[in-house]
Formats: sequence, structure tokens, C-alpha cells
Amino acid sequence: ALTYMLTPLVQRLALKYRAVAQVRDRDIHTEATARWGGIAMWLSMGLTLLAVQNLELVGKSYSRELLGIFLAASFVLFIGILDDRFELDAITKLAGQGLAAGILLLFGIQLLWLPINGILILPANIGQLLTVLVVMIIINAVNFVDGLDGLATGIVAISAASFFGFAYLLAVENGFSRAGAPSLATAIVIGLCLGFLPHNIYPARIFMGDSGSMFLGLLLAASAITLM
Repeated sequence: ALTYMLTPLVQRLALKYRAVAQVRDRDIHTEATARWGGIAMWLSMGLTLLAVQNLELVGKSYSRELLGIFLAASFVLFIGILDDRFELDAITKLAGQGLAAGILLLFGIQLLWLPINGILILPANIGQLLTVLVVMIIINAVNFVDGLDGLATGIVAISAASFFGFAYLLAVENGFSRAGAPSLATAIVIGLCLGFLPHNIYPARIFMGDSGSMFLGLLLAASAITLM
């Protein structure tokens, strides 16, 4: 609901500051369209975290990990905001994504094992390297998918819903708390996508831009890593 209400405000802000996607020969939109959809998503996530932190069940998921996820997502969002407005080069964006992954590492979010021949425990340096690679790959996977109205938004919503179910089932089977950082983060991603989708389906009135695609990609990657 927050994303749905905030997106039109962000749309006007993007148009005012010329953070727009111009019409190219291969595009399906016929006029310059606002970007910066990621700002509406970020604001909605922040407000949601503030609003529900004292709930009896959800409050249990608030941890150092969740703070790290939000800070890393905020950093990559900032890189995306600049790219949507000034068209950053690929090297700068990759460096920003790597730094965002570094923030996750600072908060203890990294791959510790892989499901290979049972459980393969990873050395700390290998786990950190794989964490950075996984984060960058998923961020760019979502970014590359964002080429048609509603496409990336819908795919990420489905992915987040599937992962939420997996995280919840894993918690039930292993006796963990149902309210963990992965469950909360993916539940929020589902809401962000559902709130943004009405503004993004054809004909899109606003695009999520790199600010949104990189933001969502990092949230998906971090949620997966927190279970490993």
C-alpha cells in the first residue's frame, strides 16, 4: 500500500529532475518516462520496518543481519539513483555493487556452506568471495530482465514469494523462528512489487530504473545468503 501511494509522488519528482528514460528505436514506450521507482520502494521498506518493529512476532526478525541488508540495499539504491539520472558507466556500477556486497560482509552476511555432497563448509575467504559474486550476479540478473513493462516487477514478486515459502518451510522443519530476516525481507519485497506493478504495467507510467532493479536484486541475494 505504501509503495502504491508513494510511487506517483516519486514519478513527479523524477520528471522534475529529469530522471527519465528517453524514447529509443527499440523501446515500446512512446514518450519520456520517469525512472526512480526504486526510491518509492526504499521509502516503503523503511517505513514498513519502522512501523512493524514492535509487533510481537515480526519484531523477532530484527537483527544485525536485517540492518546490514537495509544499509547495503540503501547504498546500491543510491548508485542506481545516480545512474538513472546521469548514466554511470558499467565499471562504476559494478564497483558500487561490490561495495554493497562488502557492507553485507561487514554485518556477517556471507555464504558459510554449500549443499554439495551433503554440506560443504566453505573457508571464510572463499565464502566472502562467493558472496560478492552471488550478490553482483543476482543484482545484474534483475537489472537485465528489466526491459519490458512489468516484467522485472512480476518476476521478482514470484521469486520472492517462492523464496518466502521456502524460508518459512525451512524454519518450520528445523525448529527455527518463523520470523527470521529472510522471511521478513522477502515478504517486504513481495509487497514492494505488488504496490509498484499497477504503475509499471503496460503502458508504464514509471520505470523502476537501475535504482529499483539493483535494490530488489540485492534484497533477493541477501535474503538467500542469510539462510546459507
